Amino acid sequence: MDALSQQQKLTQSPLFRFILLQFICLSLMMADKNSQLTQPIRQGLSWVAMPLIKVVDWPQKIYQTVEIAITRQAKLIDENNALKQELLDIQLKAQRNTTLAAENQRLRDMLNTARELPMNTSVAFVTDIAQTQKRQHVVINQGQADGVYLGQPVLSLAGVVGQVDVLADHYAHVIVITDPAHIIPAEILRTGLRTLAYGHGDGLQLKEVPISADIQAGDVLITSGFGNRFPRGLTIATLADVSVSAERDFQVANASPGVALNQLTEVFLVWPEEQSP
Repeated sequence: MDALSQQQKLTQSPLFRFILLQFICLSLMMADKNSQLTQPIRQGLSWVAMPLIKVVDWPQKIYQTVEIAITRQAKLIDENNALKQELLDIQLKAQRNTTLAAENQRLRDMLNTARELPMNTSVAFVTDIAQTQKRQHVVINQGQADGVYLGQPVLSLAGVVGQVDVLADHYAHVIVITDPAHIIPAEILRTGLRTLAYGHGDGLQLKEVPISADIQAGDVLITSGFGNRFPRGLTIATLADVSVSAERDFQVANASPGVALNQLTEVFLVWPEEQSP
């Protein structure tokens, strides 16, 4: 009985079972290698397992496909953004080149005009424009340290801009001819009639023209030279319309300035002939 129980314990031990299974596996592997007996079984099992393998493999393939698509889309977006940035830089450079070319042309025109004007002039740059219905000024980048003085005439290529009204060491405020507080002695170029042109917001106005005076729309206003402030013969404005006052004792005319005052970038400062800028 003891021998039988010893044998049962031996056969039921894990080590014995492991050795037995190893022996069976080796026997089957050797038999399969020599006779290929299990080949049909393996093929049948592979056909049975193939759909399961496909089902298990589909999520991985779908994930790889989506990942590749997302990566390509992100790459295209990055390339698109880079191209947009490059195009923006090129456009900005082109705009700056266009601006510089136009500015250089304006400066050449001003230099040529300054050489031809029978007066002493220098060029100043406009740094700010302040235009409201009650106050119309521009700020230039020259001041008392540059020899600028109060009341100094300021011109542009298209005509009279105004005169220096506020003076600091390195900048000055110029009151423009359309400011309601500005008055300039003027002359009708066609007839020689002398009058006063008052600032009137967006334009100028002639308020005290005699009824018998010959004025009409399209007449050009120039500086008359009276008051010794502006040299005679500089373009001021063009008459836009002429009407009779409510009391019918004067003619009233509105005029449009020759200078686009809200687009100024450079101006001339005029100096007395005995001074140099």
